[in-house]
Amino acid sequence: MAGGNYGGSSLPTTPVPGAALVSGNKTVYKNFKCTTALDGTSFVYDDVTITMPTDGTPVEMVISPAKVTTVTGAVVFLCYNCSCNDIMSGTTAPSAVNYSGASAPMWKPVIIGGDGLNS
Repeated sequence: MAGGNYGGSSLPTTPVPGAALVSGNKTVYKNFKCTTALDGTSFVYDDVTITMPTDGTPVEMVISPAKVTTVTGAVVFLCYNCSCNDIMSGTTAPSAVNYSGASAPMWKPVIIGGDGLNS
């Protein structure tokens, strides 16, 4: 998988067939990001044709569905919803109950870094 955390769920666990991604790139998949393309022949991304390796090696890159305009062959994209409407999860210090006025548990901040580094 292409390295990094891109927001949202950030786990590319939704396999999306290329034809579905192209047809739904402005509706169903408008808030998605993809990090891997598998199989198939090629796809056009931001006016650049990406040819899929013939040995089955996946193409790893950050892919915005709106920039995929054509898919040739059975390309499958591994994607995740990046609408940022998902509830944040993680470990938060008990002292952060009313941090920034957030009294509901789902709105508590999530401490991502160590040594008090907040993101």
